[in-house]
Amino acid sequence: MKNENSFFAIITNVMIILPIVIFGTNSTITSVNAANDCEVSIDSSWDVEEAVTIHNVDSGSTIPIFGDSVGYSESKAPLKQDFVYEVVIENGGATAISMKLVAGYKYNFCITFSPILGSNSTVAKGDVYLMTKSNWDSYKAEYNSRESENMAEIIEAMPVEWRDMLTWIPFRDVHSYEGEKYKQFSVGIDSSGSSWTSIFGDESANDYYLVLDGWDNSRPNDFGSISDDMNAEILVEVEERLSIPPFTAYLLIGSLPISCIVIPIALHIAYKNGAKEDIKDSPPEQIPFLEDA
Repeated sequence: MKNENSFFAIITNVMIILPIVIFGTNSTITSVNAANDCEVSIDSSWDVEEAVTIHNVDSGSTIPIFGDSVGYSESKAPLKQDFVYEVVIENGGATAISMKLVAGYKYNFCITFSPILGSNSTVAKGDVYLMTKSNWDSYKAEYNSRESENMAEIIEAMPVEWRDMLTWIPFRDVHSYEGEKYKQFSVGIDSSGSSWTSIFGDESANDYYLVLDGWDNSRPNDFGSISDDMNAEILVEVEERLSIPPFTAYLLIGSLPISCIVIPIALHIAYKNGAKEDIKDSPPEQIPFLEDA
């Protein structure tokens, strides 16, 4: 009987404490991701071109960081190493870096804009976006039709809830940083693609594009062009992170209503068994009859 009571006590404590631990751990990891600066360690033994590619939105071409573009393939190795690179953002243009970001790693991005050598402009600010491949394709389509008034009229005439079908949005709808001279942000990927990705073999599911924008795009808060070229220094720090398994979300959501059912039942059984145990331990008593009185 004591073992049963101990078991119910353990189950009750776990149901109460587990949601608190999960929530606290998740909050701690989130705050750490947002607080770290980039501390990049350069390793010359690995080839950056294996995981990173530079794209120019103006020409639509892909430019490997090192070497020739012949034999370039969209299928890149996952990014698991730090790197540093500098790019020139042309006036009225944009430059992007494509990478495969995977689960189990935290990626810290540090971007610094500066005037090019010999520039007459002292202003060096730009827009930074992190987006998926499908949104990058929409971004390029918008850039190519930037002088078309018909496209703007079509988007204006469409209902707001349908405009995402023609326009692009940053990753998770939050990774957009506009009018920045220096920007640092972190991101962690939760999964390596959906089940549909593995079935149909879509290798671009984890392709992400870090876009450095120097033109007046369709977003209302973008900085626009500074009427000159500018440099951008990019530092990317990659480190392994403690990732919480996806099933913990189901535990967190399901444990609260389940505990409202399990805890009363466990307490009822414990008290009921305790009462039976007290009755068994007490010696029997004889009740006197009225006739004997």
